[in-house]
Amino acid sequence: MKIYFSASIYGGRELINDYQKLILALKNYGEVLTEEIGDPHLIENEREISDEKIYTNDINKIKQADVIFAELTNPSLGVGYELGYAEAQNKKIIGIYNQTIKEKITPMIMGNKKINIVAYQDIEEIIKKLKSLLDD
Repeated sequence: MKIYFSASIYGGRELINDYQKLILALKNYGEVLTEEIGDPHLIENEREISDEKIYTNDINKIKQADVIFAELTNPSLGVGYELGYAEAQNKKIIGIYNQTIKEKITPMIMGNKKINIVAYQDIEEIIKKLKSLLDD
């Protein structure tokens, strides 16, 4: 299984430790196409890459992916765009958010029945549910 992990980069990196844990856990179920999301130096590393190249690389990875797994706690224009693009490609989409940080996320995501949204209080809850989430 090819997994596209999506999470906030420029919208906030406060949850990077959770991103790292999720990426590590997701690797037990397939190839994570976007491991760089867990890199604490990602923003610095991207300074040398054109926006167009980043966009093209991400779109190509979404096309390759079997599932899009998005951490949605920190609002992100990029993540929203990726989800819309993935939906247009008829990709399986799983979105998670920490309800102790955000009581609710945008209705544009919550109201979309094509996205499996799961609230959590601790990232370990999601890690324990990964197999069932990915298999659904």
